[in-house]
Amino acid sequence: MRRLLLPLALLATLLQVGVGQAVESFPVTSTADAGTGSLREAIEAANKAPGADSIPIAATGTIALETPLPPIVNSLTISGPGADDLTIERKAGGAPFRVLTFPGPPPSVVRDVTISGGLDSLGAGILSEAESLTLIGVVVTDNEAVAEGGSTALARGGGILSQGALTLLESFVFENTVTARNGSVETTASGGGVAALGPLTIDGSTVAANLARALGVGVEDALAVGGGILVLGGPTTIDRSTISYNAALAAAGSDTNVARGGGIGLAASGSESRLTSSTLNGNSAATNPTGAPINSAIGSNIQSSTASVLRNTIVSFPQGGPASCAGVISSAGFNLDEGHSCGFGQSTDLVDLSPGLNLSLENLGGPTPTHALLETSPAIDRGNSFGGSTDQLGLPRPSDFPSISNTEGGDGSDIGAFELQIPLPGPGPVLVSEVPSDRQPPNTRIVKGPARDSYEREAKFRFASTEAQSSFRCKVDKSRWRECRNPYKRSVQPGKHVFKVRAVDRFGNVDRTPARFGWRVKPLS
Repeated sequence: MRRLLLPLALLATLLQVGVGQAVESFPVTSTADAGTGSLREAIEAANKAPGADSIPIAATGTIALETPLPPIVNSLTISGPGADDLTIERKAGGAPFRVLTFPGPPPSVVRDVTISGGLDSLGAGILSEAESLTLIGVVVTDNEAVAEGGSTALARGGGILSQGALTLLESFVFENTVTARNGSVETTASGGGVAALGPLTIDGSTVAANLARALGVGVEDALAVGGGILVLGGPTTIDRSTISYNAALAAAGSDTNVARGGGIGLAASGSESRLTSSTLNGNSAATNPTGAPINSAIGSNIQSSTASVLRNTIVSFPQGGPASCAGVISSAGFNLDEGHSCGFGQSTDLVDLSPGLNLSLENLGGPTPTHALLETSPAIDRGNSFGGSTDQLGLPRPSDFPSISNTEGGDGSDIGAFELQIPLPGPGPVLVSEVPSDRQPPNTRIVKGPARDSYEREAKFRFASTEAQSSFRCKVDKSRWRECRNPYKRSVQPGKHVFKVRAVDRFGNVDRTPARFGWRVKPLS
């Protein structure tokens, strides 16, 4: 997984300590809920130690929590082995509680873990009241904020709720839910994936398939806002990121029944929001008819109550009925609106034009999934990077095809989060839609595999290709070659095994010398 230089500088800034005050480390070596080497024990020890501390986690697998972890009261960096390798979750079927709580105010960092299974009314996965919280390479998934009954049912932040500054770097927030139900006067669900009450920064990240829903019977006012992201604070900066297939649904109100901002709902008073080189696609805002005098859905992809500026950004495929954009939205140029609701009026903007996206959200070799541009996309080379040097995958930007004319004032970058790469090596740059001139097959290497000799029956492999946007085919032992995703997992029986993988570049050239990895699984008895 690629890593940006920015997080290292940010960590140094966040975790500065006084002269002569060392950062204490409390390693986690066990996935047990409690006891020696557990995460619970490490947090308890860090809370007692003064100043900034660190919790490096070497254990892999799942930490299934029986009870809530202690709130993290000091400045702390929690560093996991990788989001694919470690999940911290509330044990299914147990009592409801969130996974991580930062009551603040010291800044903290969480990196390279998955947070899952939280259940609370506010910030089900992570609740932060800290001065700042930074997530790097974190996956936040399958958490739910739920509020039901009473005069006011308010649920907020299915994945994350932050009252201070929140930064997401190369992180993936998906399939989290906010559900508000049966508040007799008010039923409000907001921030299905992320609810930010303070400044919000998102870079190289994806927020997808999250849901905010207000439901019930006999409810006076129902509001669902920010299916993917709700911002009540500010300022907000979103760069090189993908916001897709999130939804806001209101289906309860007898007086008002309103859904706003399926992808992003912005209501940061007096604070401008800025989105650059990002892709907003397939988000939805919808209401079910309730007979309410006010029954409306607005801003399938983005709704902004205050000034929001978009540049080099795609807004496409709105769902649920309303148009993509609603509210105070303006263009700084080089945007693409599949419709014409965003008010993009710069000469460099493209409107009423399909962006030519692959509608599937895919892992394309970068730290977070995104939507690739098809070879015939009008967004190719028609943008401006505004000083950026890489796309969401960490690949070079611009990658400028000489055969495509650039928009005047642009630099040959593609519009959106994804940059289609000129194929290298090869005798010359070509478009995929032309006859391929790249006949050079890619080379494949295995980045990570299981222990060469262990009792572990589940093997996990990571691999890479020398050519961007390659796909992969895998086989274990005598099985047939099959298309596979990166990383690849396979359960095997005790004995000796061989894993092989070969890359296929986007011209169909196949690596003729697959990478291979041999290992042995020992029997338990």
